[in-house]
Amino acid sequence: MARIRIGLIGLSAAGSWASQAHLPYLKASEKYTIVALCNTSVESAKAAIKAHDLPASTKAYGAYKDLASDSDVDLVVCSVRVDRHYDAIKPALEAGKDVYCEWPLGKNLEEGLELAALAKKKAVRTMVGLQARQSALVKKIKEIVDSGRIGKVLSVSFVGAAHNLGTAEMEKYEYLNHKEVGGNLVTIHFSHGFYGLLYALGELKTYSSILEVKRPKVDLLDKQVSDPEAKVVGTTTRTSHDQILIQGHLESGALLSYHLRGGKAFAGTEGMLWRIYGETGEIQIKGPSPSVQIGNNGTKIEVQDISTRKVEEITLEQDEWDKLPGSAPNVARMYEVFADKKTSEYPDWEEAVIRHRLVDELYRGEEVRTERVAHYQSSKRKNSLWTK
Repeated sequence: MARIRIGLIGLSAAGSWASQAHLPYLKASEKYTIVALCNTSVESAKAAIKAHDLPASTKAYGAYKDLASDSDVDLVVCSVRVDRHYDAIKPALEAGKDVYCEWPLGKNLEEGLELAALAKKKAVRTMVGLQARQSALVKKIKEIVDSGRIGKVLSVSFVGAAHNLGTAEMEKYEYLNHKEVGGNLVTIHFSHGFYGLLYALGELKTYSSILEVKRPKVDLLDKQVSDPEAKVVGTTTRTSHDQILIQGHLESGALLSYHLRGGKAFAGTEGMLWRIYGETGEIQIKGPSPSVQIGNNGTKIEVQDISTRKVEEITLEQDEWDKLPGSAPNVARMYEVFADKKTSEYPDWEEAVIRHRLVDELYRGEEVRTERVAHYQSSKRKNSLWTK
């Protein structure tokens, strides 16, 4: 089989998500080859080619339309900030290229719908970077539940600390605090992890939700939040939400209680505690992070038999992609099933639109809730004045 020729958007010389999550697999793959890079300038693309030791034949572009018009490119991979996705991939779609775009597909539902419609019109293959579907952890939970080991699922509870969106943010990630950019706690941290939960347990049926900004003023740091030597270099006003609460029912009838907040986990405790309570057993998942799409290091799965109270720790199977560093294994698995055209095993842009619709519902629901609270408070003040 001929290798799929990739035009990669967003691989910087200084390091980026593309270098951390995509490059380790792509440089070693026998199914893909990188033939072109596109950055903000030709010079930037050339610097990345050199920095990452790509072949000298790799083409360097500084404009999306130039990459899209390259006949040697079969698949365009987009790994830039979400508010740049639309401009980055629309030319590729118009040129009839297949596209793998990081999640979110667009900065809002409208962009996602337009891009998905154009992809369908052009009859191209698409994939969106919701790689939690290829997480060994998520697959194992789904396997346990589907096997009937814990019986019918009665309730699910999830509590997580997202690390970002706390009291401070690294300056380079300031955009996470601005809702209008489209990359934030709801669209990134929540959507990735919640997709994994729903993939394992079934879709959401009915729910109520609360989204709030509890820390409107945020310090900006010159280093990682976890670095004790980090210094405050500025402040910003947060407009994206740092608290998400959802209660409802899954399609199976199971109750769901979900809470994700911004900031680091309580010292010495897990950043994720997930329990799945069934008729005959219960699954408990503890881990350092709710970002199941990235990795499983430090995550522990236990299954308890309710009648005997016996607890078994579950071991996750390893595959060849687990040898890749950091956040690369799940992305590698996505590339593998896409190359093999296993369409049932990766999320395409129709799936992306479904996830965008949920985000949009959450936002619209919060607007309605806020209006009701304001109306109630206004009525309460009027009634108080009347009684006086």
